[in-house]
Amino acid sequence: MAHAPRQWDRAGLDARAAEVFCDLPARAAEEIAAALGFIRANGLTLETFEQEDFRVPAFAPMAAEIRRRLDAGAGVVVLRGVPLDIADEEAAGITAWGLANYVGRPIRQGLNVDRRLFTVTDRGAANTDPTRIGASAKLSRMHSDNGCLEPRPPDYIALLCVQNAAQGGDSTIISAETLHREIAEARPDLLPWLYRPYHFRPPQLHAWPAGPETVVKPVFDLGEGGDLNVHYARVMIDPGMELAGLTLEGAMREALDLVDHLLEREDLAWRYRLKAGDLLFTNNLTTLHGRLAYADAPDGGARRVLKRIWLWARHRGPGVDPVALDLAERPQTGSER
Repeated sequence: MAHAPRQWDRAGLDARAAEVFCDLPARAAEEIAAALGFIRANGLTLETFEQEDFRVPAFAPMAAEIRRRLDAGAGVVVLRGVPLDIADEEAAGITAWGLANYVGRPIRQGLNVDRRLFTVTDRGAANTDPTRIGASAKLSRMHSDNGCLEPRPPDYIALLCVQNAAQGGDSTIISAETLHREIAEARPDLLPWLYRPYHFRPPQLHAWPAGPETVVKPVFDLGEGGDLNVHYARVMIDPGMELAGLTLEGAMREALDLVDHLLEREDLAWRYRLKAGDLLFTNNLTTLHGRLAYADAPDGGARRVLKRIWLWARHRGPGVDPVALDLAERPQTGSER
Protein backbone atom coordinates (compact mmCIF):
# COMPACT_ATOMS: atom_id res chain seq x y z
CA MET A 1 0.00 0.00 0.00
CA ALA A 2 2.82 2.44 0.84
CA HIS A 3 3.82 4.71 -2.02
CA ALA A 4 7.33 6.03 -1.24
CA PRO A 5 7.09 9.48 -2.89
CA ARG A 6 3.89 10.14 -0.94
CA GLN A 7 5.38 9.23 2.44
CA TRP A 8 7.32 12.23 3.73
CA ASP A 9 7.84 14.35 6.82
CA ARG A 10 8.61 18.05 7.12
CA ALA A 11 12.36 17.75 6.59
CA GLY A 12 11.86 15.29 3.76
CA LEU A 13 9.56 17.59 1.82
CA ASP A 14 11.79 20.59 2.48
CA ALA A 15 14.54 18.61 0.75
CA ARG A 16 12.28 18.13 -2.31
CA ALA A 17 11.78 21.83 -3.00
CA ALA A 18 12.56 21.38 -6.69
CA GLU A 19 9.58 19.03 -6.94
CA VAL A 20 7.24 21.20 -4.86
CA PHE A 21 7.85 24.61 -6.46
CA CYS A 22 7.48 25.66 -10.09
CA ASP A 23 7.23 29.05 -11.83
CA LEU A 24 4.54 30.16 -14.25
CA PRO A 25 6.09 30.73 -17.71
CA ALA A 26 6.30 34.37 -18.79
CA ARG A 27 4.31 33.55 -21.93
CA ALA A 28 1.50 32.16 -19.75
CA ALA A 29 1.31 35.46 -17.85
CA GLU A 30 0.83 37.27 -21.16
CA GLU A 31 -1.92 34.84 -22.17
CA ILE A 32 -3.69 35.36 -18.82
CA ALA A 33 -3.67 39.12 -19.39
CA ALA A 34 -5.12 38.63 -22.89
CA ALA A 35 -7.83 36.29 -21.58
CA LEU A 36 -8.83 38.75 -18.84
CA GLY A 37 -8.95 41.51 -21.46
CA PHE A 38 -11.33 39.44 -23.58
CA ILE A 39 -13.53 38.64 -20.58
CA ARG A 40 -13.77 42.29 -19.51
CA ALA A 41 -14.37 43.56 -23.04
CA ASN A 42 -17.33 41.21 -23.41
CA GLY A 43 -18.88 41.85 -20.02
CA LEU A 44 -18.30 38.35 -18.68
CA THR A 45 -18.02 37.61 -14.95
CA LEU A 46 -16.76 34.85 -12.67
CA GLU A 47 -20.18 33.22 -12.98
CA THR A 48 -20.59 33.59 -16.75
CA PHE A 49 -17.18 33.05 -18.36
CA GLU A 50 -16.38 29.56 -19.65
CA GLN A 51 -13.30 27.42 -20.19
CA GLU A 52 -13.18 28.52 -23.82
CA ASP A 53 -12.80 32.16 -22.73
CA PHE A 54 -9.71 31.56 -20.61
CA ARG A 55 -7.09 29.82 -22.71
CA VAL A 56 -3.46 29.65 -21.53
CA PRO A 57 -1.68 27.27 -23.95
CA ALA A 58 1.73 28.00 -22.44
CA PHE A 59 0.50 26.58 -19.14
CA ALA A 60 -0.80 23.30 -20.57
CA PRO A 61 2.48 21.31 -20.40
CA MET A 62 3.07 22.52 -16.85
CA ALA A 63 -0.48 21.56 -15.86
CA ALA A 64 0.19 18.01 -17.03
CA GLU A 65 3.34 17.94 -14.90
CA ILE A 66 1.44 19.29 -11.88
CA ARG A 67 -1.05 16.43 -12.27
CA ARG A 68 1.81 13.95 -12.28
CA ARG A 69 3.32 15.42 -9.12
CA LEU A 70 -0.05 15.41 -7.39
CA ASP A 71 -0.84 11.81 -8.37
CA ALA A 72 2.54 10.08 -8.19
CA GLY A 73 4.66 12.54 -6.22
CA ALA A 74 4.38 14.25 -2.86
CA GLY A 75 0.88 15.53 -3.59
CA VAL A 76 1.91 19.17 -3.04
CA VAL A 77 2.79 21.78 -5.70
CA VAL A 78 3.23 25.55 -5.38
CA LEU A 79 2.93 27.43 -8.68
CA ARG A 80 4.63 30.80 -8.26
CA GLY A 81 4.28 34.02 -10.20
CA VAL A 82 0.55 34.08 -11.03
CA PRO A 83 -0.09 37.71 -12.14
CA LEU A 84 -2.54 39.53 -9.88
CA ASP A 85 -4.11 42.89 -9.33
CA ILE A 86 -4.92 42.53 -5.64
CA ALA A 87 -7.48 45.34 -5.92
CA ASP A 88 -9.50 43.29 -8.43
CA GLU A 89 -10.79 40.20 -6.64
CA GLU A 90 -13.08 39.29 -9.53
CA ALA A 91 -10.11 39.00 -11.88
CA ALA A 92 -8.18 37.05 -9.25
CA GLY A 93 -11.04 34.57 -8.95
CA ILE A 94 -11.28 34.18 -12.73
CA THR A 95 -7.53 33.59 -12.93
CA ALA A 96 -7.61 31.03 -10.12
CA TRP A 97 -10.53 29.14 -11.69
CA GLY A 98 -9.06 29.31 -15.17
CA LEU A 99 -5.66 27.90 -14.19
CA ALA A 100 -7.13 25.29 -11.84
CA ASN A 101 -9.40 24.14 -14.66
CA TYR A 102 -6.31 22.99 -16.56
CA VAL A 103 -5.41 20.64 -13.70
CA GLY A 104 -8.88 19.22 -13.02
CA ARG A 105 -12.59 19.85 -13.37
CA PRO A 106 -13.82 22.48 -10.87
CA ILE A 107 -16.79 21.33 -8.80
CA ARG A 108 -19.27 23.38 -6.80
CA GLN A 109 -18.69 24.24 -3.16
CA GLY A 110 -22.18 25.55 -2.47
CA LEU A 111 -25.64 25.63 -4.01
CA ASN A 112 -26.55 29.31 -4.09
CA VAL A 113 -23.14 30.75 -3.21
CA ASP A 114 -19.59 29.46 -3.72
CA ARG A 115 -20.57 27.59 -6.85
CA ARG A 116 -17.33 28.22 -8.69
CA LEU A 117 -14.98 28.94 -5.83
CA PHE A 118 -14.84 29.83 -2.17
CA THR A 119 -13.14 32.98 -0.92
CA VAL A 120 -11.09 32.07 2.15
CA THR A 121 -11.12 35.18 4.34
CA ASP A 122 -12.17 36.19 7.84
CA ARG A 123 -15.90 36.96 7.81
CA GLY A 124 -15.98 37.71 11.53
CA ALA A 125 -19.36 37.55 13.25
CA ALA A 126 -21.06 36.88 9.90
CA ASN A 127 -19.73 33.32 10.06
CA THR A 128 -22.00 31.42 12.45
CA ASP A 129 -21.06 27.89 11.35
CA PRO A 130 -18.32 26.35 13.59
CA THR A 131 -17.45 23.83 10.86
CA ARG A 132 -16.63 26.62 8.38
CA ILE A 133 -13.15 27.49 9.66
CA GLY A 134 -12.14 28.91 6.27
CA ALA A 135 -14.42 31.88 6.98
CA SER A 136 -12.55 32.76 10.17
CA ALA A 137 -9.05 33.74 11.28
CA LYS A 138 -8.86 30.88 13.77
CA LEU A 139 -6.43 28.00 13.67
CA SER A 140 -7.64 25.51 11.07
CA ARG A 141 -6.68 22.06 12.30
CA MET A 142 -5.51 19.47 9.81
CA HIS A 143 -8.30 18.00 7.71
CA SER A 144 -9.30 16.99 4.22
CA ASP A 145 -12.01 18.80 2.25
CA ASN A 146 -15.03 16.55 1.95
CA GLY A 147 -17.19 18.07 -0.77
CA CYS A 148 -20.45 16.99 0.85
CA LEU A 149 -22.67 18.03 -2.08
CA GLU A 150 -21.18 15.39 -4.35
CA PRO A 151 -21.00 11.58 -4.15
CA ARG A 152 -17.19 11.78 -3.91
CA PRO A 153 -14.84 14.40 -2.49
CA PRO A 154 -12.54 16.58 -4.58
CA ASP A 155 -9.36 14.90 -5.80
CA TYR A 156 -7.39 18.13 -5.68
CA ILE A 157 -7.57 21.53 -4.02
CA ALA A 158 -6.27 24.73 -5.66
CA LEU A 159 -5.67 27.76 -3.41
CA LEU A 160 -4.58 31.07 -4.93
CA CYS A 161 -3.14 33.61 -2.51
CA VAL A 162 -4.39 37.07 -3.46
CA GLN A 163 -3.07 38.63 -0.25
CA ASN A 164 -1.74 37.09 2.93
CA ALA A 165 -2.31 38.18 6.49
CA ALA A 166 -0.28 40.73 8.36
CA GLN A 167 0.72 37.98 10.80
CA GLY A 168 0.42 34.18 10.67
CA GLY A 169 -1.73 32.17 8.30
CA ASP A 170 0.95 29.65 7.28
CA SER A 171 -0.39 26.64 5.37
CA THR A 172 0.33 23.26 6.96
CA ILE A 173 0.23 19.95 5.07
CA ILE A 174 0.84 16.36 6.11
CA SER A 175 1.16 13.11 4.19
CA ALA A 176 -1.68 10.64 4.76
CA GLU A 177 0.72 7.74 4.31
CA THR A 178 3.04 9.16 6.95
CA LEU A 179 0.07 9.56 9.30
CA HIS A 180 -1.00 5.97 8.60
CA ARG A 181 2.53 4.69 9.25
CA GLU A 182 2.78 6.53 12.57
CA ILE A 183 -0.54 5.08 13.73
CA ALA A 184 0.49 1.57 12.66
CA GLU A 185 3.73 1.89 14.62
CA ALA A 186 2.27 3.50 17.75
CA ARG A 187 -1.12 1.76 18.09
CA PRO A 188 -1.74 -0.91 15.46
CA ASP A 189 -4.79 -2.01 17.46
CA LEU A 190 -6.50 1.32 16.69
CA LEU A 191 -5.88 1.30 12.95
CA PRO A 192 -8.89 -0.92 12.05
CA TRP A 193 -11.21 1.58 13.75
CA LEU A 194 -10.16 4.22 11.23
CA TYR A 195 -11.36 2.01 8.36
CA ARG A 196 -14.87 1.94 9.86
CA PRO A 197 -17.53 4.47 8.83
CA TYR A 198 -18.00 7.80 10.64
CA HIS A 199 -20.74 10.40 10.27
CA PHE A 200 -19.56 13.84 9.06
CA ARG A 201 -21.80 16.89 9.50
CA PRO A 202 -21.56 19.08 6.37
CA PRO A 203 -21.09 22.84 6.71
CA GLN A 204 -24.50 24.54 6.63
CA LEU A 205 -23.89 26.20 3.25
CA HIS A 206 -22.49 23.01 1.73
CA ALA A 207 -25.42 20.70 2.47
CA TRP A 208 -28.48 19.54 0.57
CA PRO A 209 -31.62 21.14 2.08
CA ALA A 210 -33.59 17.92 1.54
CA GLY A 211 -30.63 15.60 1.90
CA PRO A 212 -29.28 13.48 4.76
CA GLU A 213 -28.01 15.31 7.83
CA THR A 214 -24.65 13.57 7.66
CA VAL A 215 -22.23 12.08 5.14
CA VAL A 216 -20.85 8.66 6.02
CA LYS A 217 -17.28 7.61 5.22
CA PRO A 218 -14.20 6.08 6.88
CA VAL A 219 -11.07 8.02 7.77
CA PHE A 220 -8.94 5.69 5.63
CA ASP A 221 -9.86 3.60 2.62
CA LEU A 222 -8.10 2.07 -0.34
CA GLY A 223 -8.74 3.64 -3.70
CA GLU A 224 -7.88 2.79 -7.26
CA GLY A 225 -4.87 0.46 -7.43
CA GLY A 226 -4.86 0.00 -3.66
CA ASP A 227 -3.67 3.54 -2.95
CA LEU A 228 -4.40 4.94 0.50
CA ASN A 229 -7.05 7.67 0.66
CA VAL A 230 -7.86 9.85 3.66
CA HIS A 231 -11.10 11.61 4.70
CA TYR A 232 -10.91 13.57 7.92
CA ALA A 233 -12.28 16.63 9.71
CA ARG A 234 -12.75 16.23 13.44
CA VAL A 235 -14.80 19.42 13.53
CA MET A 236 -17.33 17.62 11.31
CA ILE A 237 -17.11 14.15 12.85
CA ASP A 238 -17.99 15.02 16.46
CA PRO A 239 -21.27 16.82 15.59
CA GLY A 240 -21.98 14.31 12.83
CA MET A 241 -21.86 11.36 15.19
CA GLU A 242 -24.05 13.24 17.64
CA LEU A 243 -26.61 13.96 14.92
CA ALA A 244 -26.62 10.27 14.04
CA GLY A 245 -27.34 9.40 17.66
CA LEU A 246 -23.99 7.65 18.08
CA THR A 247 -21.46 8.08 20.86
CA LEU A 248 -17.75 8.44 20.27
CA GLU A 249 -16.25 6.31 23.02
CA GLY A 250 -13.69 3.64 23.72
CA ALA A 251 -11.32 2.64 20.93
CA MET A 252 -13.19 4.76 18.38
CA ARG A 253 -12.49 7.96 20.34
CA GLU A 254 -8.94 6.83 21.12
CA ALA A 255 -8.27 6.37 17.41
CA LEU A 256 -9.50 9.86 16.52
CA ASP A 257 -7.62 11.42 19.43
CA LEU A 258 -4.42 9.73 18.23
CA VAL A 259 -4.99 11.12 14.73
CA ASP A 260 -5.39 14.62 16.19
CA HIS A 261 -2.24 14.22 18.27
CA LEU A 262 -0.14 13.12 15.30
CA LEU A 263 -1.52 15.91 13.09
CA GLU A 264 -0.08 18.43 15.55
CA ARG A 265 3.49 17.10 15.33
CA GLU A 266 5.65 19.80 13.80
CA ASP A 267 8.22 17.30 12.54
CA LEU A 268 5.60 15.63 10.36
CA ALA A 269 3.75 18.63 8.91
CA TRP A 270 5.26 20.76 6.14
CA ARG A 271 4.71 24.49 6.61
CA TYR A 272 4.71 27.29 4.06
CA ARG A 273 3.46 30.87 4.14
CA LEU A 274 1.86 31.61 0.78
CA LYS A 275 2.74 34.85 -0.96
CA ALA A 276 0.53 36.87 -3.29
CA GLY A 277 0.61 35.12 -6.66
CA ASP A 278 1.28 31.65 -5.22
CA LEU A 279 -1.18 28.98 -6.36
CA LEU A 280 -1.04 25.96 -4.06
CA PHE A 281 -2.25 22.59 -5.37
CA THR A 282 -2.69 19.61 -3.04
CA ASN A 283 -3.94 16.08 -3.53
CA ASN A 284 -6.95 16.05 -1.23
CA LEU A 285 -6.98 12.24 -0.97
CA THR A 286 -3.31 11.71 -0.12
CA THR A 287 -2.64 14.74 2.11
CA LEU A 288 -4.35 16.65 4.89
CA HIS A 289 -4.03 20.40 5.27
CA GLY A 290 -4.58 23.15 7.80
CA ARG A 291 -3.66 26.73 8.53
CA LEU A 292 -2.19 28.62 11.46
CA ALA A 293 -4.28 31.32 13.08
CA TYR A 294 -3.69 34.77 11.65
CA ALA A 295 -4.32 38.48 12.14
CA ASP A 296 -5.17 40.97 9.41
CA ALA A 297 -3.76 44.48 9.38
CA PRO A 298 -5.57 46.80 11.83
CA ASP A 299 -7.82 49.74 10.96
CA GLY A 300 -9.17 48.30 7.74
CA GLY A 301 -5.76 47.55 6.26
CA ALA A 302 -4.76 44.58 4.14
CA ARG A 303 -6.74 41.40 4.81
CA ARG A 304 -5.96 37.79 4.02
CA VAL A 305 -7.77 36.67 0.84
CA LEU A 306 -7.37 33.33 -0.93
CA LYS A 307 -9.45 31.73 -3.68
CA ARG A 308 -10.17 28.01 -3.25
CA ILE A 309 -11.26 25.69 -6.05
CA TRP A 310 -12.20 22.03 -5.63
CA LEU A 311 -11.24 19.76 -8.51
CA TRP A 312 -12.03 16.32 -9.80
CA ALA A 313 -9.38 14.55 -11.84
CA ARG A 314 -10.36 14.24 -15.49
CA HIS A 315 -7.61 11.84 -16.46
CA ARG A 316 -8.20 8.89 -14.14
CA GLY A 317 -11.08 7.03 -12.54
CA PRO A 318 -14.55 7.75 -13.92
CA GLY A 319 -13.49 11.33 -14.74
CA VAL A 320 -16.49 13.43 -15.75
CA ASP A 321 -18.11 11.30 -18.46
CA PRO A 322 -21.74 10.81 -17.34
CA VAL A 323 -21.83 7.18 -18.47
CA ALA A 324 -18.66 6.32 -16.55
CA LEU A 325 -19.86 8.31 -13.53
CA ASP A 326 -23.17 6.48 -13.35
CA LEU A 327 -21.53 3.09 -13.78
CA ALA A 328 -19.00 3.90 -11.05
CA GLU A 329 -21.25 5.71 -8.58
CA ARG A 330 -24.76 4.27 -8.88
CA PRO A 331 -23.90 1.10 -6.94
CA GLN A 332 -22.60 3.30 -4.10
CA THR A 333 -25.33 5.94 -4.04
CA GLY A 334 -28.34 3.76 -4.84
CA SER A 335 -31.53 5.78 -5.17
CA GLU A 336 -30.42 8.64 -2.90
CA ARG A 337 -30.39 11.00 -5.85
